Amino acid sequence: MKGKGPEYESVWALGPNLGIFDLITVSQANYLCNKLGLDTISCGGVIACAMELVQKGLLKNEDLKFGNENALKETVGKIAKKEGIGSELCEGARSFAKKYNSPESAIEVKGLELPAYDPRGAIGHALGYATSNRGGCHLTGYMASLEIFAAPKKIDRFTVAGKPDLLALKQNQKAAEDSLVICAFAGWSLGLEFYARFLKAITDIEYDVVKLTEIGERIYTLERLYNIREGLGKSDDTLPPRFLNVPLTEGVSKDHVVPLGVMLDQYYYVRGWDKDGAPTKDLLERLDLKFKL
Repeated sequence: MKGKGPEYESVWALGPNLGIFDLITVSQANYLCNKLGLDTISCGGVIACAMELVQKGLLKNEDLKFGNENALKETVGKIAKKEGIGSELCEGARSFAKKYNSPESAIEVKGLELPAYDPRGAIGHALGYATSNRGGCHLTGYMASLEIFAAPKKIDRFTVAGKPDLLALKQNQKAAEDSLVICAFAGWSLGLEFYARFLKAITDIEYDVVKLTEIGERIYTLERLYNIREGLGKSDDTLPPRFLNVPLTEGVSKDHVVPLGVMLDQYYYVRGWDKDGAPTKDLLERLDLKFKL
């Protein structure tokens, strides 16, 4: 099997995340996921969950052990075809871990498996995971750009102050960008000012950064309202327990956990949501949203 080189999230999810370090194996598994229509992050996440359950002795499966590269492609195929253990894994890490009485083994938020950024090393990014409307997504807000990559500037990855404000702004901007169907990577070199000029040229309607940001806020708030209507609430704005309670033991983030509680309260305040995370009447009126829960 041949394919182009894997994207960096796929390298992690199907590689070191599973204790596998052979790039050819990882590349082939990535290609197979693409061919079968599987998301590589979620696929790697649910397989890692199964491997942890085997490690804990809660799941009996000789193939699903950390580092067993020989079983990777076969397991991907079983997930796509819902065969054998794949018929359970295909439901995602949350469902799988719950079935084996180890929900803490599922590294997910709102049912979506987390990508490669350990949130204990970037607490603004951690807040983004917890509050993302679609679950543990690294693209919504992407505070890692500031906390890790210093783009457009470097901010302290462990400081709480200002993180809720910055995150809400970036989430609003990303919602506006997504509505324009623009590649996420364009944001590394372009911004809302450029997008406003593009829109004016195409539509002959006046746009500016403020207007686009408000459009993004309206989108993000509407998504939140949809989630609330479907039964999601403050209790779902959380992280896997290990990120809240188990400090890292080495590296630049040693001894750190995520101080989610204080950031979440501040985030709700910045957003104009109530203490339970629901958009207030005043906010809905300002955004001209008519929505009945």
